Amino acid sequence: MKFCFILIISTLVGTFAMAQTPSNLSLGYIYRVNSGLPGKQVYISGQRPYNEKGELVGVGNLSRQTEQVFENIKASLGRMGMTMSNVTQVTYNYKGSSGKGLVDQNLTQQVAGIAKTYFAGVTTSQIAKTNSVAKIVQDDILIEIEVIAVK
Repeated sequence: MKFCFILIISTLVGTFAMAQTPSNLSLGYIYRVNSGLPGKQVYISGQRPYNEKGELVGVGNLSRQTEQVFENIKASLGRMGMTMSNVTQVTYNYKGSSGKGLVDQNLTQQVAGIAKTYFAGVTTSQIAKTNSVAKIVQDDILIEIEVIAVK
């Protein structure tokens, strides 16, 4: 029944595909969805800093983890015939940020600096949202990024 349901949803809504390797499935919500709607929207959710072997990259290093997540997003978009220039919205979820749901500005600036290299010519502050989270699926993960892209 579960297989039939997925097949029906896939036919009606669009294409569901893995954004990272199958070995990462147990580590959390890591999917790419092509909605099949006009304008060809693509939703990439819960991208985390795992390499192609399913290994966590950059333990304790926010910059390295952010770079790996952007590489994963770039590769996922590439499989859909898109690039980072197709991204219309970015959501950053930071772990261990200060205050009651407030994101540390140092973290935001650090990630924004890295984002500039991936979003050439786009002012990401206009399309970005940041969230503070107590924990991401694993203690060593410092950032999770979601994007929406339109072709």
